Amino acid sequence: MVKKLALIIIFMIATSYIYADTWIDGTPNLYEESQYLLQRIGWQGRPNMAPAIEGISREPIYKIGDLKKFYAVDMRNNSQYILDATCYAVNDILYVFVEKGNPIAFDRLNSLIDSFGKTYDKVTALLGPPIDNIDNDPRIYILLMDIKDGAPANGVRMLGYFSPLDQFKNTQLVPWTRKRSNEVDLLYIDTISLDLKNITIESVLAHELTHLIQWGNDPEEYLWVNEGIAVYIESYIGYSVKDRISAYEKNPNISLLDWKGNIENYGADYLFFAYISEKYGGPESISAIVKNKNQSTRGIELALAELGRSVSFNKIFSDWVIANYLDNPDIYDGKYGYSTLNIKLSPSATESQYPIDKKFSSVLPWSAQYIEFKKEQDQILKLTLYDNDQDDIKAQLIKIDNSGNTEVSSIELNKAQSETVSIPQENNRIIFVVTSQPNPPEVKKNASSYGYSAESQVYTIAEVSNKKSLITTWGNIKQ
Repeated sequence: MVKKLALIIIFMIATSYIYADTWIDGTPNLYEESQYLLQRIGWQGRPNMAPAIEGISREPIYKIGDLKKFYAVDMRNNSQYILDATCYAVNDILYVFVEKGNPIAFDRLNSLIDSFGKTYDKVTALLGPPIDNIDNDPRIYILLMDIKDGAPANGVRMLGYFSPLDQFKNTQLVPWTRKRSNEVDLLYIDTISLDLKNITIESVLAHELTHLIQWGNDPEEYLWVNEGIAVYIESYIGYSVKDRISAYEKNPNISLLDWKGNIENYGADYLFFAYISEKYGGPESISAIVKNKNQSTRGIELALAELGRSVSFNKIFSDWVIANYLDNPDIYDGKYGYSTLNIKLSPSATESQYPIDKKFSSVLPWSAQYIEFKKEQDQILKLTLYDNDQDDIKAQLIKIDNSGNTEVSSIELNKAQSETVSIPQENNRIIFVVTSQPNPPEVKKNASSYGYSAESQVYTIAEVSNKKSLITTWGNIKQ
């Protein structure tokens, strides 16, 4: 029995990704409930508090040493509990409370307060300040605590969260849920993040601050947008997000829009907004998306249009999946690469033996598969792509010649939902880039099916004895 258990554990380790130097956000765990409450209570019924007057400091409610009870969420079972915390710091923009039994060093606390002030200034300069709809106090509460998240098998810790529940008054919540609101602008941060070597508590705070600001602007925004932009802000402030990028490079077969809460989801969604920032107006484009009152793909299109960058989401996505594979900003006016990032994706499949009978595969909505065909210099390939789902499959072709020159083109499927392309001998790398792009984009659906086949012919140059010229032909020389 022990031997069998050991084998199972070894198999799990061998088939799973271990992420000891990364973290996840707990906010998505609370998203479904927050949307339920929005539908029942209505965002128009939110507390109508006066916004804080810029440049004027109100007297703080708490002073150092004060005790306060907080509602917190046990992420293992989504239940709520009450904890006691002590006020460790107060200034014009924050209160810092520390859970009893989790003391922290004052030198680290002072460093945290100083760095959060700089983070706050930079984030709010781009996205605007948090909209104070709840307590008429411009200060943000930071609660340093032990977040109850269990012990994930892949080594990932939950280091912070923002709870939309705290943006409602308890009088509003009573008819709809047993949970209660703290009725303040509150960021929950795990104290362990103070001591981690490869993760900074400052990046966690930047991420959760972004969620607070996002909620005030558009509480109905989709998870994939919220999380992608929150990671973007981490990077914008200057903190490393390579852990998320690396996770996506290892497992790119995920949907951009279908949030699953995995590390690779953070990586994909971050890269998409980093791409928008690079190609469509810089950080101001991200600010416009946050402030736009429309959601998901439509919100992105309208926000960019307001900046004079009218472009369809499908167009951005189609260019982005090519950029992720080629990452070459020196071609096609820079749209197929990143100027500030280094991305390396492996092919979804590699083919080098021909002919290939019709092979079938599938691609998730708003994801990409990269089928790379390799050939010898004297080979000409005929590749055929088949769309088994009629509408969703979109494909592009990358051709790279012996000198490294790259050509990217769209594959237009005919009425029979197939298309054959010929690859001349000068191209030694060919990649089918196959995506599923449902309409409307947010529709929930399974993976789309497609297929491909290939045949090879050898290009020969032979000298015919009774002629002085060289003849180019397919196969054998005619007699």
